[in-house]
Amino acid sequence: MIWEKIRGHSRQVEMFRQSIGRGRLAHAYLFVGPDGIGKRMFAHALAQCLFCTRFDDGQLEACGECSSCRQMMAGSHPDYLTVGVPAGKKDLPIELIAGPNERRGREGLCYELSLSPMSAKRKVAVIDDVNRMNDASANALLKTLEEPPADSVLILIATDTDSLLPTIRSRCQMVRFAPLPTEDLAELILDLEIAENRNEAETMAALSDGSLFVAKQLADPELRQLRSTLYGSLADAEFDSLAISDELLAGLDRLGGDAQNRRSNAIWLIRFCTTFFSAAVRFLSESDANASIPQVEQFGQRLRPATSEDVELLMALFDRSALAAEQIGRMTPVPLCLQALFDDLGRMLRSRTRN
Repeated sequence: MIWEKIRGHSRQVEMFRQSIGRGRLAHAYLFVGPDGIGKRMFAHALAQCLFCTRFDDGQLEACGECSSCRQMMAGSHPDYLTVGVPAGKKDLPIELIAGPNERRGREGLCYELSLSPMSAKRKVAVIDDVNRMNDASANALLKTLEEPPADSVLILIATDTDSLLPTIRSRCQMVRFAPLPTEDLAELILDLEIAENRNEAETMAALSDGSLFVAKQLADPELRQLRSTLYGSLADAEFDSLAISDELLAGLDRLGGDAQNRRSNAIWLIRFCTTFFSAAVRFLSESDANASIPQVEQFGQRLRPATSEDVELLMALFDRSALAAEQIGRMTPVPLCLQALFDDLGRMLRSRTRN
């Protein structure tokens, strides 16, 4: 069935099944949660269930075989409307919501939603990146939310609610989506062949904060190579802070991109550090005696038998890495931030690590 493909959100499925079974399908929903955890896929599956002609609404299932299901799977259902931020744009423009100036109110998603369904008994509209609407778009959407068309369901998708007008939030039933469990994310990574094997998939899932979007970013071979280089250096008894900072900065240059991409990739390197040290704590505490990161096991073996001071050292290393991520977020120059980080890590490791 269709929900077998949606991992990690069974609670939301059951909530909709009960609500619809009681005849309480709302006119507008606000799906909130991090990027890459399946909110858009969930919205698509929900719409397919509402369109499917072989199941009643309360069953919240889709056969995958009727005309409506085939149209949804082909992306051609006339009563399923979607908009999002256009490629290369920062905002969701009003033209997509209410039409261009010369056709304002006679084109755009809100106008299409007001029309009678063409083949189903209702229309379903999905607005992606709704937290990136500009003021004009938000106000245009608000008019539709205040007087929703009959036989329509509007689904807004956002990563957070901070930038949304309170009047928009108050007119939607909020549905929160949590990051995917690591096990489910690892299975998705394997299914989509993002990783070469299960060990790599599990490692990638652990680094991805429950987001398939993040996992796909980690699939960049250059970034993965930098991670391997960093882990090897951290595991080396002769940690060379200058050499590793130079090598990682050169790697950031190879990854390319604008200043924001460079800053984002630098944060990834720091996240690799925090993951390494937190995994080392688990290894030393024997809650993860067989480390999934080989370099962590190599590093941890040098600290055995572990003392409380060793654990305190690892937590200090973790905290110093987390501080570097905050500094980059505050626009500290990336080279300065990384060089200072690895200088401090080297000093801390030399003060405690035993051969």
